Amino acid sequence: MKRSIFRWFKDVSIAKKLYFTVGIMALLIAIELLALFFSINTLSSVRAYVGGEGLWSKAQKDALYQLLEYARTRNEASYAKFEGFMKVSLGDHKARIELSKPNPNLDIVREGFAEGRNHPDDIDGMIKLFRRFHSNLYIHRAIVAWTQADEVITGFVAIGQQLHEAINTVPYSQEKVTAILNQVDPLNDRLTPMEDEFSFALGEGSRWLEGNVLKLLFIIALTVECTGLTLAITVSNGIQKGLKEILLSTNTAAKGDFSRKARIFSRDEIGVLAGNFNAMSEELERLVRENKEVNNSLEKKVRQRTSEMESKNKELEQFAYVASHDLQEPLRTIAGFVDLLQKEYQPKLDGNGKVYLTYLSQAAFRMRTLIKDLLDYSRIGREREVQPVDINHLLEEVLADLGKSIRDSDGVITAGPMPILQVYPTELKLLFQNLIANAIKFHHPDRQPEIWISAQQEEHHCVFAVADNGIGIEPQFLDRIFIIFQRLHNRTKYEGSGIGLAHCKKIVEMHEGKIWVESKPGLGSQFYFTISTDL
Repeated sequence: MKRSIFRWFKDVSIAKKLYFTVGIMALLIAIELLALFFSINTLSSVRAYVGGEGLWSKAQKDALYQLLEYARTRNEASYAKFEGFMKVSLGDHKARIELSKPNPNLDIVREGFAEGRNHPDDIDGMIKLFRRFHSNLYIHRAIVAWTQADEVITGFVAIGQQLHEAINTVPYSQEKVTAILNQVDPLNDRLTPMEDEFSFALGEGSRWLEGNVLKLLFIIALTVECTGLTLAITVSNGIQKGLKEILLSTNTAAKGDFSRKARIFSRDEIGVLAGNFNAMSEELERLVRENKEVNNSLEKKVRQRTSEMESKNKELEQFAYVASHDLQEPLRTIAGFVDLLQKEYQPKLDGNGKVYLTYLSQAAFRMRTLIKDLLDYSRIGREREVQPVDINHLLEEVLADLGKSIRDSDGVITAGPMPILQVYPTELKLLFQNLIANAIKFHHPDRQPEIWISAQQEEHHCVFAVADNGIGIEPQFLDRIFIIFQRLHNRTKYEGSGIGLAHCKKIVEMHEGKIWVESKPGLGSQFYFTISTDL
């Protein structure tokens, strides 16, 4: 039974545990309050009996005084007062007699206690005390003393009646009156110990009840505290133990180990959470396992694909190098013979012959330019080490190499201060050459070409800008110009192989940067590229 209750308490929800704990505490506190209320009422009833005994004793003394006064003065008013004071004792007597019956008439009891001049608010408590505790040692002693005292009081009533009759008898006999009065003192002497016994018994009973009440209240208070602490500790330990298990499993799972499962101690919210965590852990373990299998497969494919691409790139670079190298020799021969024909035989040729010879010379020049660009493109990336380079000096060399083109176009170059960076110097030099050469080549025919070169240092990279006031680029071509062999203009108007900007993109990516352009037709272009400062 205990095991089933303990198991039930572990498995109910935390909210119900708290409600149960609060309910038990409230019930125990209610019991404590009821015990306190009952004890106070009982003590109050004992106090009422003690007060009633005082009224009873005082009324008896006053009745005795009035009886003696009546014997001295023979005044009927004193006898009437005697009878009035005796009603107090007789009323309590009537109440006791009725309460001693198996099924007492409580209205008669209340009437008797009221005649005994007890306070109306105390009467019901006095009745309950008599009926509930009449067998209690102390209450029983008090009732016995009360019963004996009532018998003595009956003697007082009889003496009063005899005295009244003797005084009113003609002829009056003082000797008879004296003989009657001589019976009073013995009765009074008998009554005094009974009154003391009644008070002592109630006093001891009151102290006994007070001690038991204090013990009872202490036990109940201790039970409330212990029960509250036990339930609180039980609930807290259950929550902490469950959360600790989940936390340990979570930390293990965070390290990639899903083998540790959270132990489930109960079926409350913590237990449900632990179960859901275990299910999630199993699902994550399955996903991780599947992901590893997929990753292994992808890595294998990537390695295979990378190997194939590296092999193809090497083959392509080798092909470009060999092809361009092997093409250069016959191209030089062709170009040499074309130059020779132009010098020796062009004056002797007719109009069509001169035109054909010019076409042949232009084709040889374009072929030579294309082969040079292909060689440059294939060589990009062969420079293995970065070096600290003053970009100001590098830019001066580039402008010196392009000096003839700049002078022929009347171009104006404006360059701001440049930083010192760790770069691939040969590649970066080629990048500036291509961008500046394009700015010169695509200048606006109605404007003097102007080129602005600037650099701005930022946290992990440096941003370069090469801007011009040339013909600009149509918006639909902005994303295509960095693709190799992309040409936007007729070859007869602007010479070029369509490789230069592809060169630039490849060089920028070598420096862990990116390149882009902003342009509007007729208003020039601004090429931006970044170079990492963490190379």
